[in-house]
Amino acid sequence: MKSSNAFALLGLLSIKPMTGYEMKKWVENALSHFWKTSYGQIYPTMSKFVEKGYVTVEKLENDKGPASKLYSLTEEGELVLLEWLNESVEDFNSKDEALLKFYFTSMLPIESVIDMMETSLVYNKSVRDKYTGNAEKMRTVKRPSRHELNTYLATKNGIYLNEARIKWQEECIETLKWYQSLED
Repeated sequence: MKSSNAFALLGLLSIKPMTGYEMKKWVENALSHFWKTSYGQIYPTMSKFVEKGYVTVEKLENDKGPASKLYSLTEEGELVLLEWLNESVEDFNSKDEALLKFYFTSMLPIESVIDMMETSLVYNKSVRDKYTGNAEKMRTVKRPSRHELNTYLATKNGIYLNEARIKWQEECIETLKWYQSLED
């Protein structure tokens, strides 16, 4: 199993048993500044995990609709996750599609690029503010668990990354506007 997405889902199940919906919400609320997964990837991955014996599944009856599936990590799944966790990660850089697209925007009118940057700047400020609020709430926990401590530190990473993006975007906007003035 090579997929980091698969290991991320096993990692979520190491926290507690979850339904696919709970996993998706957890990714959206706690991991989205550094990890994303689509709802459509969760269930096929869980089916593979059940087949391999990494995960068990229990149907939870629901009065309001179809039964939910509650996934739990098995001992074998925990061993696979521990093996992955112990592998060294030297490259903390990730693919950044937004930066890749920006790199090639000389094909676009400069006004469009400035507009895109300004829109992205507003978004990154809102993400930073969300994570800042989350981090402040986490700091009020008197004796955090190891998981709560890791969540706090990962959230701080999101704050710092978004602060760096914001600083860079502000400089890009200023520089692009300067360059635009040269063309006038």
